[in-house]
Amino acid sequence: MAKVTFKSDNKTVEVPDGSDIVQVAEDNGASIAFSCKAGVCVSCLSNINKGIENLNEKTENEKATLEGFGAKPNQRLACQCKIMKGEVEIENP
Repeated sequence: MAKVTFKSDNKTVEVPDGSDIVQVAEDNGASIAFSCKAGVCVSCLSNINKGIENLNEKTENEKATLEGFGAKPNQRLACQCKIMKGEVEIENP
């Protein structure tokens, strides 16, 4: 089982490995904004404070969006992230 902490909400949830962060957030009332859910609008840009190595690899689409936006190395688009294993702490920027 993986574990995700939504720091902005002070909420930690255990989830099956491979879970989509967007779905976990919606199911648990976390306050991460989502709009397109396709990795292009940047509304779900999030800081990954811990466990970035426990997320899936960035897709080409996510890489392009993050580069175009000038995102920091610890930022990911939550709608494109799956928690593959271990623990992840995510926070609204």
